[in-house]
Amino acid sequence: MSKYAEVLGQRIRIGNFPTPFQQLSRLGKKYAVPSLWIKRDDLTDIALGGNKIRKLEFHLRAALNEGADTLLTFGGPQTNHGRLTAAVATVYGLKSILVLDGEKPDCFSGNLLLDKFLQADLRFVGTRNKREYVEEIVSEYEALGHKVFIIPMGGSNGLGTLGYIVMMAELAEQIKANNIDPSHLFVAVGSAGTLAGISLGAQLFGMRNLQIRGIPVFPPGEMNIVERTDNLIQAAIELIGSKDMLTLSRNYEIDYGPEDAPFSGIGYNMPDGKTFAAINEFAANEAIILDPCYTGKAGRALLTFLEQEATAEDTVIFVHTGGAPGLWSKVHMDYINGLSRE
Repeated sequence: MSKYAEVLGQRIRIGNFPTPFQQLSRLGKKYAVPSLWIKRDDLTDIALGGNKIRKLEFHLRAALNEGADTLLTFGGPQTNHGRLTAAVATVYGLKSILVLDGEKPDCFSGNLLLDKFLQADLRFVGTRNKREYVEEIVSEYEALGHKVFIIPMGGSNGLGTLGYIVMMAELAEQIKANNIDPSHLFVAVGSAGTLAGISLGAQLFGMRNLQIRGIPVFPPGEMNIVERTDNLIQAAIELIGSKDMLTLSRNYEIDYGPEDAPFSGIGYNMPDGKTFAAINEFAANEAIILDPCYTGKAGRALLTFLEQEATAEDTVIFVHTGGAPGLWSKVHMDYINGLSRE
């Protein structure tokens, strides 16, 4: 067995795969781009689904190989990755610790409610030094006889990136089955592991002409996404041991959108009217629910492309990475209810 096949086989099957690949017929008709498709990675099955399950399949195997009984990861209070880490821990009889930015809120909502149902140990960083706080938490658990496995933010490292190489192999089969030749792919970008896996997978599985657009969820200047994505690609290449891939060209672009109204909105997970307009467009036309932090922003970018750039000859894919529980977080509920009262 090649090292490539061996490494990609080192995962525990958690999600319900392959996820559906569907045509967006109503939106395609509205924008005169009939070959418009969606990859439903919001339907990975566990705890309301989402893309992080693909990464966690690899992290869980690594954790169990090390004899860990506790998973620890990081994120904002509404982290989808945190919810799914807690879910995976629950299914496999492990403990979970979520180290969350900011202070403990007065009201739990959205993903935080689900985290509690999933028995996660929620630790809010507040004004502490995060690195030192994590060391304290790990020492606390180890003193009780537990072994903690640390998963990076978003599950994004070389190991987590492998999950989206697997997804692209799956997508390649669905593309073949539907006899299409995709020209563009849109996906939200946060910690960049999903984009890195898509980029590398596209080149591995014969989609070298696919134009991949990563839509950042952070405002311009907050993160060097290109550098982070390239580093993750190289880390994944080292894991699968294919030296001939080290010279692969960059086959994606980062699209921030208009300078005066970037697709990211005013900040990470902050309510944005243009994002909610895209959420409404998907819901009203396709009964598909996007979220306000990730897929709503990528959805807005897709709709802008369809309106301003796409032609009837294009075949366009939108990757739905999940995150719908964020719609019921207090900050977004307050915003939506404020709009309804106006």
